[in-house]
Amino acid sequence: MTKQELAKRIKEILKTGADLDFLLALKKGDLENLIACIRDRVDHMGEES
Repeated sequence: MTKQELAKRIKEILKTGADLDFLLALKKGDLENLIACIRDRVDHMGEES
C-alpha cells in the first residue's frame, strides 16, 4: 500500500474531510503504525462507557 493510500485510509477511519496531506511527510511504517493505533482506539471507545 502506498503512502497516499495509507493517508486516505486514515482519513476514512476518522471520517473527516480535513486536509491530511501533511501525513505524507511521515515514513510508510509510521503511517501503518498510526493506522493501527487509531483503529485500536476506535475499536475500544465503546468499551469505556
